[in-house]
Amino acid sequence: MIGLTKDTRLIENALNYVIEVYRELSAENGAPTAGTQNQAVEFILADAERSRSVAEWARRAPTDEATTAPPQRLPYDATYRQVAGFLRRAMETSGFERKYRD
Repeated sequence: MIGLTKDTRLIENALNYVIEVYRELSAENGAPTAGTQNQAVEFILADAERSRSVAEWARRAPTDEATTAPPQRLPYDATYRQVAGFLRRAMETSGFERKYRD
């Protein structure tokens, strides 16, 4: 991941974005496994448009402040669809899903 950028704030924003997408997809208040998180962050950082979109989202939705306001849904844009698709594929191919699906 370091090879893609040294911008630690962008990496943090991408990680927060991945966790938010995962929460929406799984309806859980948690995060994907560390390996899936890292792969999804790398997926974001590998594309300039996705990186820009995530940085813009982070400017509008401060993720490092506690709040009692209800959570806001992520914008349903190209970045969301791409990252959600990536996470869906990762979730479908996880060992847990394969083992306990049937």
